[in-house]
Amino acid sequence: MEEDKVIKRKRIFRMVYRVISYTFIVLLMLVASFCILYVTAGKIAEKKGENPPFGLYTIISPSMTPNINVYDVVFIKKIDTSKLKVNDVITFYSTNSYFGGTPITHRIVEILNVPDVGVMYRVKGDANEVADEEKVYPNNVIGKVMFKIPQLGKVQFFLASKKGWLFAILIPASVILIYDIVKLVKLIILRNKLMHFGSNSL
Repeated sequence: MEEDKVIKRKRIFRMVYRVISYTFIVLLMLVASFCILYVTAGKIAEKKGENPPFGLYTIISPSMTPNINVYDVVFIKKIDTSKLKVNDVITFYSTNSYFGGTPITHRIVEILNVPDVGVMYRVKGDANEVADEEKVYPNNVIGKVMFKIPQLGKVQFFLASKKGWLFAILIPASVILIYDIVKLVKLIILRNKLMHFGSNSL
C-alpha cells in the first residue's frame, strides 16, 4: 500500500512538472513571438517614417489616475485620427520642450476645428482639474489606448536595473541546472538498480 502511494505521488509530481514546463515554454514562445513582431513592425514603420502600428508605453505620471496608474503599461494602436472621438484616450508627442519628447497619455475632452489650422484635440488627464493648455495636432498622435496591463511597468523598470538583469539570467539558468541535476540523479539511481539487479542474478 505504501509503495502504491509513493508511485501515485511520483506520477502526480511528473504530471504537475510537465504541465508547468509546457506552460512555461508556451509562454516564452508567445512572448518571443510578440517581441519579434513588435520589433519588426517598429523597424518597418521607422523606415517609412511612420509611427508603428502598435506600441507599449509605461505610464510614469499620475495624471490619468484612477483609470490608468503609474507603472501601468498601455497598449497603443495606430488609428485614423479622423475616427477619434471625445472620451478616447490617446498617446501623443507634446510640442512643449518641457516634456523632452516624452509621449503623453491623456483623454480627449473636445475636438476643435480651428480656422486655417484644421482639427485639433483638447486633452485632459483624468486626475487633473483642468484641460491641458496645449492642443494636440493629429500628426502628433501616436495612437489610441486599447487596453492597459496593470503594473507591468514595475517589471520593466526592475529588469532594466542591474539586479533585474542578474535575476532574469539566474532564474532560467537555475531552472535548467536543477532540471539537469534531477535527470542526472535519476540516471545514477537507474544505473545502480541495474547493477544491483545484475549482481543478484549472478
